[in-house]
Amino acid sequence: MADQFPLLFSPIKVGPITIPNRIVVPGHYPAMRDPDTLPGDRLIAYWESKAKGGVGLICTGVWGVHRSTLMVPSLMPNHTEKLKRAADAIKQHGTRFFVQLWHGGSSSASELVGNQAWSASAIPRAAGGAIPHEMTRDEIKEVVEAFAWSAAEVKKAGVDGVELHGAHGYLFNQFMSPVTNHRTDEYGGSLEGRMKFTLEVIDAVRAAVGSDFVVGIRFNGDEFRPGGYTIEDMKVMAPMMANTGKLDYLNVSTGSYLTIAPMYYPLGHSVYLAASIKEVVDLPVCCIGRINDPTQAEKILEERQADLVAMNRATICDPELPNKAREGRVEEIRKCMSCSEGCWQNVQQNRHPQGITCAYNPTVGKESIPGWLELVPVTEKKKVMVIGGGPAGMEMARVAAARGHDVSLWDKSDDLGGLTLTAAKAPGREDIGELVRYYRYQMKLNNVDVHLNSEVTVDAVLEQQPDIVVIATGSLPYVPDDIPGVDQDNVVDVRDVLNDTVEVGRNVVVIDNQSHIQGLSTADYLLQQGKKVEVVFPGQYPGPSVENITRAVLLQRLLMNGVTLTPNTRLREISGNKVTVTNVYTEEDRVIDGIDTVVLAFGGVENNGLYYALKDKVKNIHVIGDCRGVKKILWAVNDGAVLARSI
Repeated sequence: MADQFPLLFSPIKVGPITIPNRIVVPGHYPAMRDPDTLPGDRLIAYWESKAKGGVGLICTGVWGVHRSTLMVPSLMPNHTEKLKRAADAIKQHGTRFFVQLWHGGSSSASELVGNQAWSASAIPRAAGGAIPHEMTRDEIKEVVEAFAWSAAEVKKAGVDGVELHGAHGYLFNQFMSPVTNHRTDEYGGSLEGRMKFTLEVIDAVRAAVGSDFVVGIRFNGDEFRPGGYTIEDMKVMAPMMANTGKLDYLNVSTGSYLTIAPMYYPLGHSVYLAASIKEVVDLPVCCIGRINDPTQAEKILEERQADLVAMNRATICDPELPNKAREGRVEEIRKCMSCSEGCWQNVQQNRHPQGITCAYNPTVGKESIPGWLELVPVTEKKKVMVIGGGPAGMEMARVAAARGHDVSLWDKSDDLGGLTLTAAKAPGREDIGELVRYYRYQMKLNNVDVHLNSEVTVDAVLEQQPDIVVIATGSLPYVPDDIPGVDQDNVVDVRDVLNDTVEVGRNVVVIDNQSHIQGLSTADYLLQQGKKVEVVFPGQYPGPSVENITRAVLLQRLLMNGVTLTPNTRLREISGNKVTVTNVYTEEDRVIDGIDTVVLAFGGVENNGLYYALKDKVKNIHVIGDCRGVKKILWAVNDGAVLARSI
């Protein structure tokens, strides 16, 4: 069945090695390191799951090369032994393994231990922070030598190559960019001067590792930053690197929010950058940009836009994507939604003790725990009745059935998906529907007996005589009972707005007390209809628990469409077309007049009535998902996954 994707599963020569196919797991930070900062059992199991899944190449996340860039993991005294364990585990499956060498420059975490970060110039990073130290010539030489030494050291561990991380605003990027390089010596000024540091590192690394080891570099095709270099500049800079004859491939990434683009951006949004670089160099070129489907990847290769495709979040969401595609099981692929809730947000904000995971693949991060990566078949088949077809109920049904139980899934609506069906109706959030597509297919694949349009009662459960009952009935909209006027006809809930079951007038106030994306995405929905919208929220900024890049892009959309954002404010009263709000600090009231519709985004409350009605009548009953405490998709799915493995 690999004939469906002949280019994607064709080998490619990169320097002295052959990569078995074109699917690349690019460097990223899973936050699974051992206390010594090096890869241990958990991180190796994470990488190996992708190798078993059939990817062609895996690259580690950033590896600091010098004391001035304190970021883990780094090269410690026992690095060779641990890296060799990782390399052996990955390469036994035919997958190639690279280490990404890195210096963060002004983005380093050096200030955490009282050091000043180093950079090309004393220019603070775009996100703010301490002003870095401008490197002297001797310090530049020291860092160049550190890259060379590090490359030679990782070669001893049996890895296949190194990738120099020159993208995403790190040290190479800081030397390359006219925004961050204001030097007046030979390392600044002209384009040649700004490229000098990078070219010296390339020369030194190749001299250190010889010709039988891969050396590549990752860089931004475009900074997408005022005053920064553009793709036209990089079409000059990339050949300068390639023409050294000392690189084996180029990995073309991107600056700005596009590095880890939310679902608001189209699939393949940055592939054109790689295509532009491929026009001016003779080396293999790797592309990035929301590539989550083998058909999409095949087309990129077919159109000669790139030679390798980075599929990072795609293979986090489904490490078996390559094997499923190769075997013609495309419908089984769990496609990434680009929500970044389990991957980037957990790592960037340290939200999850296990490190990186996935909103609807809770196995990620648990690969080394028995029973997670490979399900344990049941020893006693039981009749399991799952009530509620949202994310928690669907994952529960999928896993329980895959383990061998006789599973039925019941839902009162005419489709599976629960609130994800509502969420997917917001502009730019349509890819949430991919979760529903996946689970619909999994129900058929695992022979789950699905009952739609079925409002389950106590009697209906008792009539089925299940061995195990799982309540996953979700949540109901929360309506505060202490605010005058919330029962007016012109007061509606966000769910009803997105489902188009209520009329919404021209002038709208959204009371956003939910902290996630419901209020903001509903405001976006209304703005697209030409409504005048004000969003009132109690915090300093809206959507504090939304993944930060998603929030930034959504706020950009809202502000460009004329939304009014009112922070530090709560709802006091609704009276006809007047809405009274109060500043949370000063307690000063403000009356907003002429409001046609008030939209409440207060989140949900557990819909657990059926559980309490059944709990004394059914011996083996469980509750999961929102009816056990309202939560994100990530945690609802995890609820179902944990319970299904325990019964």
